[in-house]
Amino acid sequence: MTDNLFTDTFEFCSLGSGSSGNSYYIGNGTMGFLIDAGINGQHLKRNLQSIGIQIEMIKGVVITHDHIDHIRALNAMTRIYNMPIYATFGTWRGILNNRFAGNVEHSCHELIDTKEDFSIAGFTIRAFPVSHDAQEPVGFHVTKGNKTLTLATDIGTIGEPAAHFLRKANVVILESNYDEEMLINGRYTKELKNRILGEKGHLDNRDAAKFIAENYHENMSHIFLCHLSQENNTPELALQALHQCLSKKDVQLHPNTVVHALPRTHRSEVYFI
Repeated sequence: MTDNLFTDTFEFCSLGSGSSGNSYYIGNGTMGFLIDAGINGQHLKRNLQSIGIQIEMIKGVVITHDHIDHIRALNAMTRIYNMPIYATFGTWRGILNNRFAGNVEHSCHELIDTKEDFSIAGFTIRAFPVSHDAQEPVGFHVTKGNKTLTLATDIGTIGEPAAHFLRKANVVILESNYDEEMLINGRYTKELKNRILGEKGHLDNRDAAKFIAENYHENMSHIFLCHLSQENNTPELALQALHQCLSKKDVQLHPNTVVHALPRTHRSEVYFI
């Protein structure tokens, strides 16, 4: 096994990952795109500048679904920067009906579906359907050269479309939203707990860990746990669940494989994929 098994072809940085706001940068240092824009527009811009990326270098935003923690900055992104917004028909309809995104510029919408690839900034992207209580929510599979990244967040269960793309990815970004014991014993209402626990809710630490352990391969260079709950999870619990499941199934990670729980309220470091 060679030392350069994982070669650098693009950059990834989480600008925020959690119910306070989600946004992820993927690019090559000169241009790129965002998956979601759910944090304040000025905060998003500052986070990008802190890694040397000007907003003008962002060539589009792809949207997973229409909940506010994924679309908060779209008014600014479209009205100020005329940014293309790539979204399914259902997600765009949800955005237009969201009172926090009512000023989004309609002409910026680029329609996508789950049957065809599309391209932004030299990256090839495929949307795939996921299970969540939103209008036509999706995850994304991103290809650049011989490297692939798959993001699946806000999912109650890992369906076959998501599993298909996650299995073959070099970079896995998978929701690990809650610790079940913390959620059940926590202060949320019964209704909210049932929503989170449901098939169209969120993915817990145990199910995320089980999927990764059962599908890990040596070309999986990065494993990122995302969208951790502030109330019902901690990075330590999410990572503990993953490592326990890997150990139980006797799965040995490649020495170069990076494993992190993405921070909720601030950006991550820049990862070279």
